[in-house]
Amino acid sequence: MDKKRHFGTVARSAVMLTILGATVIPSPLVAAEDLAVPAKVLSLQNPSATGQAAQVPAQKAAIKWKFSPSFYDQATGYSYYSATADQMSSRTIYLDPKGEWHAFAEGVTIHRDYTLETPVVDRTKYGDPMEGLYSTVYDPSKETATRGVYFAGGSDLQHGFRYVKNYYKRQDTQGKEYTASDFSLLLRTRSGVIREIERVPNRLRFKPMPDGNALAVQYSVPHKPDEILIINTETGKKKHLTYGRPEYYDAKGGRLLITLNKTGNPSIVYTLADGKQRPATEQDWKEFESISIAEGNRVKMPDSTTVPSTDLQPQDLPVTSVQTQDQILVRAAIGGRAVNLSLAFVQNGRTLFPVRELAEQTGLEVKQTKLSGKAGGTSFTLKGPGGSESLTPTDPMMIGGQLFIGSDILKRIGLPVQGMNWNP
Repeated sequence: MDKKRHFGTVARSAVMLTILGATVIPSPLVAAEDLAVPAKVLSLQNPSATGQAAQVPAQKAAIKWKFSPSFYDQATGYSYYSATADQMSSRTIYLDPKGEWHAFAEGVTIHRDYTLETPVVDRTKYGDPMEGLYSTVYDPSKETATRGVYFAGGSDLQHGFRYVKNYYKRQDTQGKEYTASDFSLLLRTRSGVIREIERVPNRLRFKPMPDGNALAVQYSVPHKPDEILIINTETGKKKHLTYGRPEYYDAKGGRLLITLNKTGNPSIVYTLADGKQRPATEQDWKEFESISIAEGNRVKMPDSTTVPSTDLQPQDLPVTSVQTQDQILVRAAIGGRAVNLSLAFVQNGRTLFPVRELAEQTGLEVKQTKLSGKAGGTSFTLKGPGGSESLTPTDPMMIGGQLFIGSDILKRIGLPVQGMNWNP
């Protein structure tokens, strides 16, 4: 029997940006407000777009476009398709309930992120890639994209876990450079506090559970290939279930169909409530598959009747503009100024702040210098109103290619952290 896997999808590739951090005590100086704040609202619409069908010169030959279904948005009734041409151009188009086709500006592509389970603006063009800190979530009903740090495995995108891949330059005993990496696991609780739970060589995959916790799968070196766990989304504590690969998850029934890491790869049905397990039968496989298909209907693809005609020209369609805004998860008073941050996090009891956002809002000046004689070595000079300081960051200060610093450093350069609020 074809035993398909339906637990989760590993995310795509990533692009890194630059951020920093600080040690802080919560203070009433800064009030928590809405998570999404239009710190800057940008239009991704092509400046030449008028919202009406463009006029193509008669002598211009039609472009050969290929169309593939992307996703169906149930809230708006829009059917989204990806359009690619021989000239390597790419567009996202959609059909509205009135039967009219629309397109996004050239270079703006929308797809459904199967880790976050929501539409996003393509991060390889507008934001970070899959392993980066940021995602740009798209709301079709408001035609608005919100860029920020989102979390998976919880009941919503605001709470749960986020893995960030970190890259480092190293030298072997012969002095030859190579790239090393690890993953930082960030947890955001319902109170809004963000903590780095651990750093590991392999990332986990998460599935939200009805009780608010997360079902997780991670690669196990001694018990290859996988270990199945439950992780508490408030404490980050892990509960081991078994070593094996989850084939299907029946959330309503609280059961898993698992292929064990044993000779012959036997399959079992695991009951989460009491930890009991029994050998899986052929009927179990059929039952779990039918449950998976039924649940999968919640994430719909466009109906086959809405497929674009082969002669449709996306470049001639009315263009839908996308307004972008920044998500704010942390608000702080730093150096006498109110600062809005997309991310800060607690690492071993010390709160770290993103340098890039501090530079944008506090007047902090940052100079980066490449160090000679060291693999990937970089130093930073930070200049504030009270002085300057040079530092060579350690690995824990670099998250997703971005620099974070603590409040002790900020205080020494005249930017003391006077208060902080985590937005719930």
